[in-house]
Amino acid sequence: MQTTASTAIHQPTQALTRNSAAKALRRNKIIYWTLTLLMFIPGTLGAFAEAFTNGPASIVKIMLALGFPVYLMKILGVFKIFGGIAILTGRLPRMKEWAYAGFSIEFLGATAAHVITGDRVYALFPLSFFIVLIIAYLLWHKTAATPLPFEQGNVRA
Repeated sequence: MQTTASTAIHQPTQALTRNSAAKALRRNKIIYWTLTLLMFIPGTLGAFAEAFTNGPASIVKIMLALGFPVYLMKILGVFKIFGGIAILTGRLPRMKEWAYAGFSIEFLGATAAHVITGDRVYALFPLSFFIVLIIAYLLWHKTAATPLPFEQGNVRA
């Protein structure tokens, strides 16, 4: 194989591009796992308290103030456990998608409940968790070889 001046110039550039892409992928994975672990380890542990006990008193107080029955906390706690497992293990991409959707609904629902009941300051907490969740979700798709559901060629008729 004959090397020309043109190919000699492009080879280092391609190596730099591959190296930059590898660094970006590594950075994105670190950010993804940091956000995911910071959000889901405490969230999943809290879900055990919600599902299998009467729940933390502070959460019970918030549920009652928002007009929700306390038993809803147990139902959500069980779903949070399964969702946390699906996201942290990542074995089944479709289940992971559903878990992200479920947590999105929970965080947006909690935000809406706080706003509707006039508790606007506390609405920022679930809203901020939703934003972190979306960032983690997008980074998961960026670092895994899993295309986003709405990417071209990934739409089912």
